[in-house]
Amino acid sequence: MISIKEAKTKKELLEYIQFPFTLYKDNPYWVPPLISDELETFDKTKNPVFQTAEAYFYLAYKDNKIVGRVAAIINWDEVNHQQKKKVRFGWFDVIDDIEVTKALLEKVYELGRKNNLEYVEGPMGFSNLDKVGVLTEGFDQVGTQITWYNNPYYVTHLEQLGYTIEKSLLKVYSHLVM
Repeated sequence: MISIKEAKTKKELLEYIQFPFTLYKDNPYWVPPLISDELETFDKTKNPVFQTAEAYFYLAYKDNKIVGRVAAIINWDEVNHQQKKKVRFGWFDVIDDIEVTKALLEKVYELGRKNNLEYVEGPMGFSNLDKVGVLTEGFDQVGTQITWYNNPYYVTHLEQLGYTIEKSLLKVYSHLVM
């Protein structure tokens, strides 16, 4: 059985931030975030984005063990000024279990329905200046701290749930010498 709990306290947010460290512990291509930066990003008293956005941080548990996380986000500037009636999701990490993915994304859908929003988009951050997207290839390449890394099954899970690619971005790295 999968249970979902909102991470509200500093201890719970720390668990939320640290989950990917467990998920990717043996993956040489994942670049971990700075824990202090993540804590500050999610601190509603320090991050100015919370003046015009709201976010809820959810952890999924199975057998009393954390097996996934997601942030459900509404960027009210985007909704009210750009008339984009969408709820976002980000900071999405999950084990290879479609049921965990479904349970986490249901929390995002609930937030959207509660606020009469019409569609869901993600993974993405609080605004269009934050990290965005899911890796669809290049899993054997070192990521960067400005992008999210994910396992290949994320794409499969999202496709099975009806998500489609809106935009693609190609990152090309060059090694220059003189």
